[in-house]
Amino acid sequence: MNRKTYQITLIGMIIVAIGLITANAIYLKINGKVLLDWIWIFVIIMVGYVYIRYRLNGPLQMFSTKFNMLVDYDLDVEAAEALAEQAAGDAPTANIKALYSLYLGMAKYYNAKYEEAIKIMHMLDLRKLNQVYHILVFAFSAYSAYEIGDTEEFTLNIDRIKGVVPRLNPRYRPFGNSYVELLEAMANADVALDQYKDMIEKHFSHPDGYISTKLVFHYRMADYYERLGDTLEMDKNLAFVIANGKNHHTAVQARRKFKNSVNVDDYIIVEETPSEAEPEVIEGDFHQTEDHP
Repeated sequence: MNRKTYQITLIGMIIVAIGLITANAIYLKINGKVLLDWIWIFVIIMVGYVYIRYRLNGPLQMFSTKFNMLVDYDLDVEAAEALAEQAAGDAPTANIKALYSLYLGMAKYYNAKYEEAIKIMHMLDLRKLNQVYHILVFAFSAYSAYEIGDTEEFTLNIDRIKGVVPRLNPRYRPFGNSYVELLEAMANADVALDQYKDMIEKHFSHPDGYISTKLVFHYRMADYYERLGDTLEMDKNLAFVIANGKNHHTAVQARRKFKNSVNVDDYIIVEETPSEAEPEVIEGDFHQTEDHP
């Protein structure tokens, strides 16, 4: 449902509601009884309201699923950006537009358009977003700032996340704290390199089915080895990202840093056929709730 359709539907429902209430009132005045029981008028209005809510929220769920598939599985970050841009442009309400714009900012980040991502996040009206989404606004602003070396912007957004977390519903506080934990490890990587490595492994080393998570893990590990001064291990991790990352921002950055000390083709993921694959034993639930920066 785009803005025009939403406005027409909403106006139509208002006209119907006013018409029913007016007709009932007039009939009551003339005949001493109502044309339609007031409870049924209330039911009709509520059905209309539920219908409009469904038409608004249904596409949001479909959009989110498609966006995540494009980013995390297909690595088609260009298509994800185009999808978010169109959705933001056609958004029926200001609140929904803010949410789609958040996704657009995330898509800009995934496309290595870091300055544009920060600009979009700065323009968002946070009053129109649930506070849980504020975590993503500040986190992706921080990630983008980190890639372009904007220390002030990076640090400011860590502080903003810390300010939001105490105001969240308790069930969402671990979600917010996970970003603080990782971002602070990134901020202190020069003085606490081992802790930085531990955080990379904690957040990204477990198999969760997302190719994007593997890309981020190897990209951050390359950063770790670069700081350690080990060019060979850095290039091994960058080669994996380049070989499998398409145009994901990690691959874009990896191509800039790569020193050509290993053969990229050696790191292409080879999918096993069912007859070749070993039986898989999975212990526990490795699905992560963190986003995949």
